[in-house]
Amino acid sequence: MNIFESIHSAISSVFANKMRTFLTAIGIIIGVSSVIVITSLGKGFEATISKSFEVLNSSAIQIMPNYFADLSKLGKIDIKDVQNIKQNRNVRYVSGYVSSQISMTMKNPEEEKVYQMFACEPEFAEMQKNFFEMKYGRKFIEKENELKAKVVIIDEKMAVDVFGRKDVIGEKVNLYINGKDYKFEVIGVTKVPDNSFMISPIIIPLNTLLEINNTENVDMIYVELNSTENLKNAQREILRTIAINHNTEDNSYMSISNMEQVNIVKKVINTFTIFISFVAGISLLVGGIGVMNIMLVTVTERTKEIGIRKSLGATNNNIKFQFLIEAMFLCALGGIIGILVGYIGSFIFGELLGSFVFNITGMQPEKPILSLPVAVGSMIVSTAVGVIFGVYPAGKAAKLDPIEALRYE
Repeated sequence: MNIFESIHSAISSVFANKMRTFLTAIGIIIGVSSVIVITSLGKGFEATISKSFEVLNSSAIQIMPNYFADLSKLGKIDIKDVQNIKQNRNVRYVSGYVSSQISMTMKNPEEEKVYQMFACEPEFAEMQKNFFEMKYGRKFIEKENELKAKVVIIDEKMAVDVFGRKDVIGEKVNLYINGKDYKFEVIGVTKVPDNSFMISPIIIPLNTLLEINNTENVDMIYVELNSTENLKNAQREILRTIAINHNTEDNSYMSISNMEQVNIVKKVINTFTIFISFVAGISLLVGGIGVMNIMLVTVTERTKEIGIRKSLGATNNNIKFQFLIEAMFLCALGGIIGILVGYIGSFIFGELLGSFVFNITGMQPEKPILSLPVAVGSMIVSTAVGVIFGVYPAGKAAKLDPIEALRYE
């Protein structure tokens, strides 16, 4: 009995009972398709994050109090630190930054909406151009920041909400900040970000908000470096400068670059995807046990057939190889179906999840990314499962005594 006959016989046996074959392979199908769907969605979300962060300045870093340190040693950052950092030779642009939520009066004077607002200096516009893509008007200038002018930049959606139209340059808006109403003049209207996780905020000059809040403290400092080649050294120098200014320890402050944030998010997504894929892969183990179980049943059902084959000259290795091929083919078939189901499922779940995310956040995620290496790997793993769980039934079939097998009823 040659190898081709063994393969033909094994495949014929698998297709002899199609329903049992399908039910046996269902665990393999579920396991492979689950891994395909999860990894495809994970790569799609990774691409979404990468695309969203493309607008960020790779040379920019953020300086803030170290909230992970001892709270008793938590540092503060103020506008004087901004001026001192500007003297650093590695620095191109610097801006203090304060973020808060404020209320804005709508077209209906009795209606108010809460928006995210941040206050910054003009140099911030050079570092984060994505916030300052102007539809109408202009950005505020250094003179307005120095004079603490009550000027504001809003986006076109806010303009429609408040005034019913987009071009509202020169109009006054009512902002409710720290329990008081303030009239601000609209000098700029920005475009609404396209396909980004970022929401357009209300933007005002930093000194204006500091005067309203009666403080010099800022939430953080944005810094753009001349080059990222000496990123770590530049970060240490800046943190040291702030620590000296406030007579505190260096670890009272922390610094993180935009690219570090991107890498952290990607790492979290990849770790989560791997973990969920591992959990989904457990069904492959369950499917393998099902394959072993049905192969043991098959050996029992075909005991007389095994006896006949042996009496005609088939060796133990011939019998073992035939049943091993059956188990491998069964799992490989389940793997192929699982890949097809997984690819189709990726698009279906991608559309459903994309619609859900868009409705909640207004962000349109990237389509699931189907990975050929993952598909090939799933196929290899499913076939390996057939080998692992087919060894015992195949060995049991090979060890049958031909005379006893012929007598079996």
